[in-house]
Amino acid sequence: MQFWQGITFTPPAAVSDIAAGLAGHLTDAQEALAQGAQALQGLSLPEPPPFIGSADELRESAGALLSSQARYLAVTPYLQGIGTMRGDQAFLTPQKAIEVIGSRMLEDAISAATDGVIPSFDTGLVMLVMAAQEPGQLANALNGFNTVFPIPELRQAERRAKALATIELDKFKIPELPKFPPWGNAAPERSATGLAVARALGGQLAMAEGLEAAKVSPTARLAEFTSKLSTAAAQRQQDLQDLAEGMTGASDAWRGIYLEGAVATLAPLLAKFAPPMDDSFKCCVSVCWYGTKSQVAYFKEAFGLTNPLEGIL
Repeated sequence: MQFWQGITFTPPAAVSDIAAGLAGHLTDAQEALAQGAQALQGLSLPEPPPFIGSADELRESAGALLSSQARYLAVTPYLQGIGTMRGDQAFLTPQKAIEVIGSRMLEDAISAATDGVIPSFDTGLVMLVMAAQEPGQLANALNGFNTVFPIPELRQAERRAKALATIELDKFKIPELPKFPPWGNAAPERSATGLAVARALGGQLAMAEGLEAAKVSPTARLAEFTSKLSTAAAQRQQDLQDLAEGMTGASDAWRGIYLEGAVATLAPLLAKFAPPMDDSFKCCVSVCWYGTKSQVAYFKEAFGLTNPLEGIL
């Protein structure tokens, strides 16, 4: 059975579900506002159609997907005590990276049990492994991943791997010194007098803008708002389309796994499963998210992972 899966970037389904549920209400609201703009002078504005559900429910659904925090751990060869250091280079095999995360999870579980914390079984784990045989390949694999799904620790590892890939050549390069004295930037507002002038002008401009705004009729304002609502709705749909098109990419260097269960169950399973690459892939990073199923749902969906043990355990 193949436990480790290839990573396929996928926009989480909940995002599309919320957008689909909102689309009809936006259309109804736009039509109601357009009718109201025409009937404003007769004071017969139609009532907007009732909103099935509520914006609060949509926001709560989005918050549950995006705002809840799962426990997170990133392991790279460049962490002190984790990777094997040889001169400027650092190495970490997939097996070792997985063992480090599994051991840390077990240590935390034992500590929690000592403190009397009851373990939860409504939990899930998402783990990614990215491995290569030399630093340049690792930098390329991380760059492809970070372009779509940037993670700070992986950004740092990408820069370090890229530097190590060319260190033997770069150390002989002499950087060009900047010219002296250097140019600076100056603006009138950087002085006290300039700031006073800016405040005086700002007050006058605010009055002028207020007088301009008072000239606009209520009918024109409602029509303008309707136009803005239509433009904003179209832009949000385009944003979703751009997201779907941007969350693409795959690499033989990326592997992921999703498991469900308590730490005491998952940590031994991680140690038991064969890593996706052998020890010849000595430049490896691994990241792990662990928490309730809802807390890790976004990461599971974003990487296109499924539970390989569903129906078995």
